[in-house]
Amino acid sequence: MKKLGSYRCSGQMIAVAVLLLGLVGNAHSQGRVTVQEPSKSNKTTDDDGWGQPAPRKNNRRANEQNRPSRETEKVFRRIQEDDIDYAPPQKLIEMSFRVAPSVTLNTAEGFNSYAGFRDNGAALRMSIGPSIDYFFFKDRYSLSSGIWYTIHRSGYRIPGQFGQTVWDPGAKLQQSSYNLQYIQLPLAVKMYANNLFPNARFYIQTGGLINIKLAEKPLDSVHNALFQNAEDGGNYSRQYSRGSLSLLLGTGIQYRLNQSQALLLGISYQRGLTDVARARDLVSKNHVVSLDLGLKF
Repeated sequence: MKKLGSYRCSGQMIAVAVLLLGLVGNAHSQGRVTVQEPSKSNKTTDDDGWGQPAPRKNNRRANEQNRPSRETEKVFRRIQEDDIDYAPPQKLIEMSFRVAPSVTLNTAEGFNSYAGFRDNGAALRMSIGPSIDYFFFKDRYSLSSGIWYTIHRSGYRIPGQFGQTVWDPGAKLQQSSYNLQYIQLPLAVKMYANNLFPNARFYIQTGGLINIKLAEKPLDSVHNALFQNAEDGGNYSRQYSRGSLSLLLGTGIQYRLNQSQALLLGISYQRGLTDVARARDLVSKNHVVSLDLGLKF
């Protein structure tokens, strides 16, 4: 029994000695060696977490986040004329064809035997023809001209006693309407602005028109007071002058289809400057508002 107790005592002493040696060794090693773990922060730096530069990667998500700001910068550059995506004219002279549904109207003011004449409202007519642009200053300014076939309507409301030798205050109101066919020769300056959006440019034009009358045709000749008055006199003569002058104002958008073709969409206003009525005591001027549709080539 004594021998067995001595064995147990010696075993416990050995275990305690081994534990003490382990603690001393661990403390010694902790005093000499330090371990640095990789950084787990979310900072977007060039450090790889170990104090060394990280390799560059293609970060697609970051590029997508920066895309709106890049588009905004592109718009600002375009406004500042640093990035113009509308190709300048490839030729010094550009041709186009114009089709213009138009609202035509006229003024009327009569004196003496024509007293009481008034205008007779507006009507829809058409204007077609080729146009030409000659660029004389970079791609911003051009001289614009052409040859247009245009129909104007001129109408009057006429007092019932017009053309009668006997005064009749109760006579019914009469009317008169004519289609006036013109060849128009425009001469204007067209000015182009920066792009409104890709491939589209805003323009304005100002100038004048020479109107050369080809024909005049009375409408509803049976009830046309001007026509009937001339017929009753036995010597019919024209009721309108052979030519006139008009002011031309317009604006619109030119949309490029390719390097040589573009669509035109605009609106123009023609204001008559000279009297078109042939009678000395009647003053009438034609005005036109047109929707301009065209193809430039």
